[in-house]
Amino acid sequence: MPSVMRADDLGLLGRSDAMDELRATVRRVAESPYAVLVTGESGSGKELVAHAIHRLSRRPDRSFGAVNCAALTDELVEAELFGYARGAFTGAVTEHAGLFEAADRGTLFLDEIGELSTRAQAKLLRALQDGEIRRIGENVPRRVDVRVVAATNRPLEADVLTGRFREDLLYRVDVLRIVVPPLRDRDDDVLLLAEHFWRRAQSVTGSRAVLARSTLTALAEYHWPGNVRQLENVIASLVVRGPRCGVVGPSTLPGCIAGDTSDVETLQQARVVFERRYVSGALARAGGRRGKAAVALGVTRQGLAKLLKRLGLDHPCRPRTSQTSG
Repeated sequence: MPSVMRADDLGLLGRSDAMDELRATVRRVAESPYAVLVTGESGSGKELVAHAIHRLSRRPDRSFGAVNCAALTDELVEAELFGYARGAFTGAVTEHAGLFEAADRGTLFLDEIGELSTRAQAKLLRALQDGEIRRIGENVPRRVDVRVVAATNRPLEADVLTGRFREDLLYRVDVLRIVVPPLRDRDDDVLLLAEHFWRRAQSVTGSRAVLARSTLTALAEYHWPGNVRQLENVIASLVVRGPRCGVVGPSTLPGCIAGDTSDVETLQQARVVFERRYVSGALARAGGRRGKAAVALGVTRQGLAKLLKRLGLDHPCRPRTSQTSG
């Protein structure tokens, strides 16, 4: 039975209480047939949760489809989600099954659902309400049985109030909700995850180096605004930039991480530490998009660029995208 699978088989690594609770919630939710909304900060592992739900569900042998809704323009939504018939538009030389058909009797993961335009939301709502789709260029509806798992790092309730997100669509996808904890609330898991990513990166690069105790201390005490994805990218960088053998010291870390363990002796130092965490958090919530982070911080893009340079939060410390961390 799927319920006896080990936690590491699900990809949800961690020994913290928060991860124990998350795994227990995933198991309860997976047994039901209802739609799921997974919320959490960028890089916290929402796609891993979606995969775990699918593997523990009653349809693990069926297809798991995934799409980043932020990448779907109004012109692409219907074609990607619902498919099209041959000759439906210029360039449609063959028929194409959309993601709903491909995931029939399986699971469809809609990442960043809050980024869909209101027009695209209306098309998705109709498919969820009717349980059927129409390919572009066809008039005959096709029945589909798809369990939808959606994810967002946006406060969708607030978006409903501003008219950015449809309230009726929120009710459709938010039947069961799972909140993925940020890495800063999982102190017991940082070193466990770091060791996991270190071994995986070594297997790819052939490195035989080890992390110094001071390096591990710096990793454990950092606040990780980019969550698990940022940690994974930092570890990959350490493997590549560090020596092939011997010990990798904290000097190889980005300055914003290595400096986190230094003593704060003055008011100015305390202010810098606070500003680093505040600005890093804004960048993480904005998915690394500087324009969006600047608006949230109340500064211009140029002002944010100067702030990042002053705080030592340039490229190495910004969360970067990755396909493996959700």
